[in-house]
Amino acid sequence: MALELLNEPVYKFTNPKMTTIESNLTIQDAAQAMTESKVDSILVFEKNKIIGIVTEKDILYDVVAKGLDPTRTTLKQITKSPLITISKNSPVREALELMKKHDIRRLVVIDKRPIGLITQKMVCGNLEGQNFLLPELETGDKTFCPYCSMQFKDTKAICEHIDKVHIKNE
Repeated sequence: MALELLNEPVYKFTNPKMTTIESNLTIQDAAQAMTESKVDSILVFEKNKIIGIVTEKDILYDVVAKGLDPTRTTLKQITKSPLITISKNSPVREALELMKKHDIRRLVVIDKRPIGLITQKMVCGNLEGQNFLLPELETGDKTFCPYCSMQFKDTKAICEHIDKVHIKNE
């Protein structure tokens, strides 16, 4: 059953809710837009073209942790670019492989233009109750949560943790 899920097309797990913002606006502007839209990432555009993405984690690590002023730091300064995308008909397995390769948790889903996002959280949430090993979550004999990096003894424990802590809080 879980193997079938990994072969499903990405569009079945795509969230169409996306927010965009101009690259010359500030981190504070982005945080406000993300709060109002109830999203954890925002697509950044410049000259009517999407140039990248900024996530809550980017704001925390690249602005707050470095002591930068969010009212003066622009999105262009921290935007992750180029934007990593995937075709809406690609299998979920390919999406997870791309996320692992680029050390990211979300991809922009494309159908000639961006149509939404797919995240590790969306895929992991659909594995509830299934005993399936995701190699993307394992390093040697250890299994880590892709959201908070906590270590777990087995995949059942990590699935329960993700469901209780990361999925249910949305």
